[in-house]
Amino acid sequence: MDTVDLNKLFSWLNDYLATECSGHRGRTPPDISSNNQHLVTALCRFATFDELRRSEFYQEYKAVLKQLLDELSVFRPGSTKPRLASFLRVVEWNIERGTQLQGIIEVLNTHPVLRFADLLLLNELDEGMLRSGNLRVAEELSRSLSANTVFGVEYLELTKGVDQERTLAGDNTAALHGNAILTRYEFSNAQLVRLPRCENNFESVERRIGGRIGILVDIDFAGTTFVVGNTHLDVVNTPGCRARQMRAMLQALDARLKMQNDPDRAAVVGGDLNTHTFARGTRLRAMRNTATVLNSNREHLRRRLSHPELREPAIREFARFGYQINGFNDRSSTSRTIVSNLDDPSRLPRPMKWWVNRRVGPEGLLLEFRLDWLAGRRIRALKSGEVVDRKTGILSMDAQTILGLEYQGSAISDHDPIVVDLVLE
Repeated sequence: MDTVDLNKLFSWLNDYLATECSGHRGRTPPDISSNNQHLVTALCRFATFDELRRSEFYQEYKAVLKQLLDELSVFRPGSTKPRLASFLRVVEWNIERGTQLQGIIEVLNTHPVLRFADLLLLNELDEGMLRSGNLRVAEELSRSLSANTVFGVEYLELTKGVDQERTLAGDNTAALHGNAILTRYEFSNAQLVRLPRCENNFESVERRIGGRIGILVDIDFAGTTFVVGNTHLDVVNTPGCRARQMRAMLQALDARLKMQNDPDRAAVVGGDLNTHTFARGTRLRAMRNTATVLNSNREHLRRRLSHPELREPAIREFARFGYQINGFNDRSSTSRTIVSNLDDPSRLPRPMKWWVNRRVGPEGLLLEFRLDWLAGRRIRALKSGEVVDRKTGILSMDAQTILGLEYQGSAISDHDPIVVDLVLE
């Protein structure tokens, strides 16, 4: 943050520090890089993004926010050593903010499949959020897994989170949330890609500033270099929105390769694409979704959710750019929800809530979604037993979803990790 006058920044923000926003009472922290609550307090004074954008604060300090949101963090734990030699095991996993960090570390170091993953595409990592112990989740994982790590910020969070998180005692510190790529191989040219915005998070219940991102890096493997991308698409929005975001991600990857004069380089892209097949975010959409689910034949609904590419053009964007998803994914669900929680229940009128309770009962109706995906271009997904690793004797396996991970009796995340073994063609 040496590009701005921090004394001037703190002096200007003093006028704001007596206010309270979403349970956070402002105070000047000693280190702008590790505690951003002074910024949170200032931002919360503005009711709308337009009001913020017109303000003297935004005009004078938008460079500070841009730097905070757009600069990648890189963690190198020192010595890194790949755990496999003959093929590359890749994991894509939404780790639900890292709230179960010790469980995540344990399974990634000990699980018979996951422990051999030398490339991890992770979504939903907190940095300095109370709900996850105010830890720097990406840095903790880098150190505990002995993996090089690139962390990109999606949002500066203006609240403690949602639901019960909002009542937690204490404050956030850095108040950041984002995605990461971890690898035990050497990497270079880390790049953050800002995706099209489809929703105004600054004015939502879970107030935040920023937007969805992609992360791109070059990785050296088996004597060659390929590019890896990781992203997380909007959930409370439309399939069309997610398609625009996915297209922007893949266009950025292609533009990167053209600039490097290597348009045919192999690539792997993954992420939580939130392909639940519904448009969300308004009262009308909530009512329509609830009616669709409750009036659908159960088998028809199951097929819809297990084959989301029929309604989610974001998945079809892969084929437009020359990527394969067959062989890189199985057909298991990666996340589950109760139908009454598909949308914010407060969006439903009282008669519809009564109808939902009558149709599905107090337990609700379980829906199973395929939200997480991997895809490759000029790189091959291996089949079960096709390759034996010369270092460990481990056999390659079919792409699969690892179900039911728990730590000390609790689910580690609300998503299941997906895994694929790869070789360069």
